[in-house]
Amino acid sequence: MLLGPLCSGDTHTTGTNVKQHFVKMRTTLEQRFHADLADWNGFAGFFHLLELKENEHWIKAGQPCEEFFYIAEGLVRIYYVDQEGNEVNEGFYEEGILLGPISSFVSSAPCPYYIQTIEPATLLVANYPKFHAYALDKPEILNFEITFMHNLFVSNAKRDAKRLICNGEQRYRWFCKEYNHLLERIPQYHIASFLGMTPVSLSRLKKNQNKEV
Repeated sequence: MLLGPLCSGDTHTTGTNVKQHFVKMRTTLEQRFHADLADWNGFAGFFHLLELKENEHWIKAGQPCEEFFYIAEGLVRIYYVDQEGNEVNEGFYEEGILLGPISSFVSSAPCPYYIQTIEPATLLVANYPKFHAYALDKPEILNFEITFMHNLFVSNAKRDAKRLICNGEQRYRWFCKEYNHLLERIPQYHIASFLGMTPVSLSRLKKNQNKEV
């Protein structure tokens, strides 16, 4: 379901709700990225609202992608499919997060992974090339763009380091600390895939940790 930035005409998302999503996005971006959004109407005009159902894909590996999005509501995951056909979770992203396949923007290559909802989601989606062209002569917006990409790269690098260096128990303890607010929202089999273990191994780790408490 696709809606314009300030339109209504839908039984699920009213014009008031759409405006609230944009207001919340502005607050989040100004606080998290210290973004200067004085030209808010110009900035917001690049985004349209998209509603996805549970388990619906925003994009699949191999598809071209020139868009990024802000998660207004819901929870999404990024995953790959390995050579054996197994889905391998790369990360989980909730409300207030900006997300997009940066490698596709830089190299003009197809998206290398899948982005799928875990819960019904409301996204504010923008075209990156058009947004970047808009930002080129606006230092405050360009600085926001650079900060967004830098933060996404650093957070992904830290996460990947934990997954590569730590053993199973250490990875699980880190996950519980880092994603504590999402533990009840993410299915256990998705958590197991993210941690590189079977659901049985994850269940065993959880039992051992509960005994220590």
